[in-house]
Amino acid sequence: MKARKLKALARYFESTETITRESLLAVHGIGPETADSIILYGLGEPSFVVDAYTRRIFSRLGSLKETDRYEEVKRYFESRLPADPALFGEYHALIVEHAKRFCRKRPLCEGCPLREICLFEPADSD
Repeated sequence: MKARKLKALARYFESTETITRESLLAVHGIGPETADSIILYGLGEPSFVVDAYTRRIFSRLGSLKETDRYEEVKRYFESRLPADPALFGEYHALIVEHAKRFCRKRPLCEGCPLREICLFEPADSD
């Protein structure tokens, strides 16, 4: 499956001069997160990347629901941040780093810099 998707993406890049999010989404195997990653990191254009880490952290902070649709979460961030590719990239990198260090599926709340504002209730460790 992965090889088929990569071939489809390679054919897309060979056949197009203008890359848009919409045209990327039309390529077999390219979803919103991948399309936004290509736009942001590959083309240097502002397109906020939403991933599982983003949903997890911001649902635990009460800003979003983990079940919110991709486009809703994307709009949430893009309507609140300046449309700056460097800012979007840095913000996303910080989200990933925070999720890996603290806000895991089984969070490490001790030492988390967001602990004071986080709504997550860790289970007792009895």
